[in-house]
Amino acid sequence: MATDLVQAQRRRPRGTASLGEMNCQKITDRASYIAINQDVPIGLEIFKAVAYLGNGPTYLEESGQVACRLAAQGEKPKFRTLTLGFGLPDNNDNSKGALVRLSIYKDGNFFEYRDVTAGQKLLWPINVTNVRSIALEAECKRRSSGNSCPALYFYQDILE
Repeated sequence: MATDLVQAQRRRPRGTASLGEMNCQKITDRASYIAINQDVPIGLEIFKAVAYLGNGPTYLEESGQVACRLAAQGEKPKFRTLTLGFGLPDNNDNSKGALVRLSIYKDGNFFEYRDVTAGQKLLWPINVTNVRSIALEAECKRRSSGNSCPALYFYQDILE
């Protein structure tokens, strides 16, 4: 599996990083940001997923938060943009009828959120100039008929 992750990271341009490399830490026990290298259908297309945010690869309970360090203590932040591409997997029964909200916090302050439902693919460029840490919060706003929400899958998490 480690070899697959290394090869997945080789796809990105030089001078960039992946959020999955930024030592993301759980804030709540309910979710983790887990780096993966797996094909996932989103919006009737196949994407190479680089990470998921949830309690496991198939579900998200109520909500979950993670924080990721973008710059070490005493280091000047070097990234300008974080581009997130994400969606709910088409092949998860929990996606049908579910709505998941992804909220972003910059240095502990709320920035913005995006809602995603089954079949949507979202690409979200976020200005992270002079930002030392970023937090992601996934919230299950509407459950599927299976009474659960799917994990949120990321096909892009590039820091430039």
